[in-house]
Amino acid sequence: MKRLLVSLITAATVVLGISIAQGSVVIGGTRVIYPAEKREVSVQLQNSGEEPALVQAWVDSGNPDVSPDNSEAPFVIQPPISRIEPGQGQVLRLSYTGSNPLPKDQESVFWLNVLDVPPNPGSTDGEAPENFLQLAIRSRIKVFYRPEGLEGDVSDAREEVQWSVSGDVLRGNNPTPYHVTVSRLLLTNGTEVSIPTGEGMLAPGESQTFDLPSGAPSSITSFKMTTINDYGARVVTDVSVGR
Repeated sequence: MKRLLVSLITAATVVLGISIAQGSVVIGGTRVIYPAEKREVSVQLQNSGEEPALVQAWVDSGNPDVSPDNSEAPFVIQPPISRIEPGQGQVLRLSYTGSNPLPKDQESVFWLNVLDVPPNPGSTDGEAPENFLQLAIRSRIKVFYRPEGLEGDVSDAREEVQWSVSGDVLRGNNPTPYHVTVSRLLLTNGTEVSIPTGEGMLAPGESQTFDLPSGAPSSITSFKMTTINDYGARVVTDVSVGR
C-alpha cells in the first residue's frame, strides 16, 4: 500500500506538474529512556533540509490516532511547537508530570510523536507554484519510563526470555521488569528461515506468540534472536528452546 501511494504521488507530480513539500526533521535516536529519578530528559531534533520546518511534539500511551489535546500520557514536552531553521536543531525537554502514577516494579512504555510540517513551496521567496502537494511527516519512537531499583540489568533481559514451541507456534515469556524489543527471529537448522515478529515487543511479565512459517523445521531446539538495546543497536543472541 505504501509503495502504491508513492507511485501515485510520483505519477501526479509528473503529469500535473505538482511541487512537493515534505518533512526533513530527524530525531536524534530511535528510542527515549526516561530514568524515573530524572526531572526531565532531552531529545535532539535536527532540520536536515533547506527550508524552515514547523514541528509539533507530543506523547501518547500507544494509540497512534489520539490527538495531542486528548492524549492522557503523563508527560509534557517543551516546547510543544517550534520552528527549526535549515541546518539547525531544537532540543525537546520531556518531563513526567506524575498525574498518572506508573508502576514502580517494571518499565512503562509510551510513544513520542514528532510532526514535521514543511512550508508551502515558494513561501520563503514569495513565488509559490500554482499546484503543490504538502506532506506532513510524523515520526513515532518509543519512550521507556524506567523506575529506580528494578531487579536485574536491562542488558541481560534478552537472555532471560523463556522460549517454547507448541505445534506451529513459538512462545516467548518475559519474566523481567524490562521491555525486550525483538527485531528478528531466525531459524538456522539447515536452511535459514525468518519468523515474522510483528511489533516484536515483549512487555514485562507478559508472553507473546509468533506463528512459525511453513518452511520451519518440524523440530526446533534453537534459533538466533536480534533485539534492540537502549542505544538503538541490534544485538544477536543464540537462544535455546524448551518444550
